Amino acid sequence: MRPATAAKLRANAATIHQLGRQHGLHSFALSSEPGELVATLDADRSYFDITSFETDLSTILGALVEVVPRGPGVEVDETEPLNDLRGAA
Repeated sequence: MRPATAAKLRANAATIHQLGRQHGLHSFALSSEPGELVATLDADRSYFDITSFETDLSTILGALVEVVPRGPGVEVDETEPLNDLRGAA
């Protein structure tokens, strides 16, 4: 499966934010790497929530998506925030 393009991620922002809330992820941004999102993980969640989100979203989009959680020691280039555009699917 190929990585999701930035255009595909932007077009599906509402779905990403909705699914993210279910898995304890929020404040999404695009990364400089194809198919990669940066997100904040709720304190009461774990990496299992991240992998579950990645699997669910990759299935929905038909393209590989990876998430890098923000945190100490994590360095990733965020290129732009992924706004929650209502109505995009």
